[in-house]
Amino acid sequence: MAVFNIAGALLGARLALRHGSGFVRGVFIVVASVLIARLGYDTFV
Repeated sequence: MAVFNIAGALLGARLALRHGSGFVRGVFIVVASVLIARLGYDTFV
């Protein structure tokens, strides 16, 4: 699990440096929205 944690951190840092803060903000909003929708679905269905 530690290897994938490090790999994800490196990939995230490279994407942030390559594409900028707008890209990171967009990805964060999409991931947060999906997690909120999943929580709502699991709660009410």
